[in-house]
Amino acid sequence: MTPDDRAEDPRAALSRIESLCALHPTLFGAMLAVVANHPGVPRALLARAVKQFRRDADSLALDDVMGLLTSITNGALQAFEAVRRTRRGADRKAAPLPFIRPD
Repeated sequence: MTPDDRAEDPRAALSRIESLCALHPTLFGAMLAVVANHPGVPRALLARAVKQFRRDADSLALDDVMGLLTSITNGALQAFEAVRRTRRGADRKAAPLPFIRPD
């Protein structure tokens, strides 16, 4: 099944989201997996699916779940970019060792 086929079949996507929600014990882990596996699906639809399959999201409003999905996406992307910037062949200076005197 190609990514285009997945985007066209909402029942298959819903089935995958249900499996991801059941697989991950924490709400954060489930939401991260759902967002990572369905990047092209609108947040409103993902939020409805998460609320449907996660009992620990029952107390949250739909807007709150959409906000959490957005924050997970943005936070993960910002963290990824920050690590990549620091690792991209940057010259690294040796850390000064306070117990060695330059005598």
